[in-house]
Amino acid sequence: MISLISSRHYSANTKKRKLSVLKQFVKWFNLKEFNKLIILEEVKIKSGQKLPDTLSILEIEKMINFFDQDTFMSTRNKTIIDFMYSTGCRVSELCNVKISDLDFDDDYVQLIGKGSKQRIVPIGTKLKINLLAYLQSRINKDHKNTTPYLFISKSNNQLERTSIFRLIKTTAVQTHLDINVHPHTLRHSSATHMLEAGCDLRTLQEYLGHSSVSTTQIYTKLTKEFLNEVFNESHPRA
Repeated sequence: MISLISSRHYSANTKKRKLSVLKQFVKWFNLKEFNKLIILEEVKIKSGQKLPDTLSILEIEKMINFFDQDTFMSTRNKTIIDFMYSTGCRVSELCNVKISDLDFDDDYVQLIGKGSKQRIVPIGTKLKINLLAYLQSRINKDHKNTTPYLFISKSNNQLERTSIFRLIKTTAVQTHLDINVHPHTLRHSSATHMLEAGCDLRTLQEYLGHSSVSTTQIYTKLTKEFLNEVFNESHPRA
């Protein structure tokens, strides 16, 4: 059975999953039928690298534009999604960014990533418009609010990670997106779109805050798939 699974043209992750199920069955069988022992040979299968899901630019725009700016919450939600995509930040970085980290003179934001590493990320023109609208909406909501964190809850507290996950999931469902969207999907999409537009790997590494360029290289596989797809659809000799 094991050799059969190993010989099939399954992906490495599928093989590992099937072997895991088989091992669990044997474990259960040996417990129930303790006088009939089945011994499985040990097989090691190298894990395949699962490529992250990404959204198209149109789908990202759809999520951002799902919210108008007529209330504090809708303005905040719109800006959160725009901020995550435009800066390629992690959820933890979004939750911890403070108003004082913004520089509208030079148009950048300072993010604190893993291991308390700081990096500077540009603020794009569209994100700047949404950030300024959000900050004004925040003042209108409660001008006495002194919470230092940029994105806050309805009760003026620092946002929790679960709130961000819920927002992204709900918005994806409401905009009828087909894939399983989570906050990191926006980060993956941002990186992929930058590479497709010609960004070099080292610059992308700095942008994402990766300590090693090998972590960033997974996105080159995504762009190769994109290139193959475009080639097959458009080249006369594909």
